[in-house]
Amino acid sequence: MRRLFILLGTFAVCCVLAPGSFSGTEGTRSSSGTGSVGKVPTFTLDQAILTSLQQNPALLNAEQEIKRTKCVIIQVRAQALPQITAQGTFDWTDPNLVNARTISTTAGTTTGTTPTGTGASGSLIESPQSQVKDFRGSGAAAAPAATPGVRNTELSDVSYTISVTGSQLIFNGTTPKHIRATFFQRDSAYFAFRNVLDQLIATVKTQFYQIVVNRELVKVNEQSVQLLNAQLKDQQNRFEAGTVPRFNVLQAEVALYNQLPLLITAQNNLRIAKITLAKTLGLDFQPGRGESPPLEVVGEMPYIPRSITLANAIEMGK
Repeated sequence: MRRLFILLGTFAVCCVLAPGSFSGTEGTRSSSGTGSVGKVPTFTLDQAILTSLQQNPALLNAEQEIKRTKCVIIQVRAQALPQITAQGTFDWTDPNLVNARTISTTAGTTTGTTPTGTGASGSLIESPQSQVKDFRGSGAAAAPAATPGVRNTELSDVSYTISVTGSQLIFNGTTPKHIRATFFQRDSAYFAFRNVLDQLIATVKTQFYQIVVNRELVKVNEQSVQLLNAQLKDQQNRFEAGTVPRFNVLQAEVALYNQLPLLITAQNNLRIAKITLAKTLGLDFQPGRGESPPLEVVGEMPYIPRSITLANAIEMGK
């Protein structure tokens, strides 16, 4: 029973202390910028290359250029294909205006060989608002007596025309040349895309390993600063004890202060390298991250020695 109580007590203490220890680990990770709490994206070399292939602006522009050249081929080739053009017009006239025109014509021509039409023309000019209403009545009375064969329904108030035209290019000295030129443009766009792709992969690898190198340089300079700081404290203690002169203390301070700019330069180079890689990958800017780095890389720089003789190097260069 005593062992059981001891085990239960140990388990309870572990449960109480576990959240604190885990939160410290997460805090350390978030402060370094590699954990999920800081929301800083972490990339390996393969992930960085894949991300650049999907989001790099230069590569996307080269891809769109290939699509544009294909569309240019279709556009230029369409000049040599048969073309059909359809046109149509549609006119509509108010039926009231058609009836008024027919009635005025009937009233002016039924007086004999000399068309007078004085009453009709006078009413049309003097009272334009009621010309249709007035001449419907007068026309109905005069039409059966003078010209019973004229009817207003013979005129239509709708008129339309439809035309379809077909054309075929028989001979042109410029179109075949333009078509061949568009094929060369397409091939050039393909080779340009391949060139951008190769340069992008090489650039991502270079910038990735540059971050790794700068990160190691920061560690080296931090260790140097810590060592010089320890040496300065040691010299100060020795000076207080009276074993060394003041010159040794000043010499240690100068060495420490000369090392601090190197550390600051290494830190700046590391930040610049991370921002450069983020730009190459096409990452979006996140205002909420503040001064934290835009990304973190995971990996080491491999060293693979190669022994190449001078003759082999010349042959490989050829």
